[in-house]
Amino acid sequence: MINEKGKLIKLVAKLNIATALGTAAFWLGFFTELTFPVDQLKLLIDNFEGYYKWEQSFVVPDMLFALITIYASVLLLRNYNNKKGIIFLAFSSGGWLFLGLLDFTYGISNGLYTLGHSYRYVFLSIGVGLPIISVFTLKVLYNSLNFNDDELES
Repeated sequence: MINEKGKLIKLVAKLNIATALGTAAFWLGFFTELTFPVDQLKLLIDNFEGYYKWEQSFVVPDMLFALITIYASVLLLRNYNNKKGIIFLAFSSGGWLFLGLLDFTYGISNGLYTLGHSYRYVFLSIGVGLPIISVFTLKVLYNSLNFNDDELES
């Protein structure tokens, strides 16, 4: 029988699989121009060529974190106490947190959230969603390890 801790970890694992698959879907939409129509956005984004190259630099880290996230999440769906799954999901969550915050601050400082185009919502969902999911995941994983404060302070 699965306890509340197990249910929460399995929920987090499913949420992270959805995040990884959503990341793959983002890149599919980006490169097919379904969500990133180059001709339209060239007119709206200052220094478009630089932005486009900057955005493409995220493909490899995003896909690496997506693969690690799926691997760790599958391990945790099979056994919510799997230490390797907890460690790898914590690792990838830290990466998602960094990448999400980077997107968020870039979007604010470069006016991407005020574009008159639906891409701004896609970009905002990344910049806000990834940090929220990451912090939630890290909190659940941390709590699952049953540390007590005395162990952490020594």
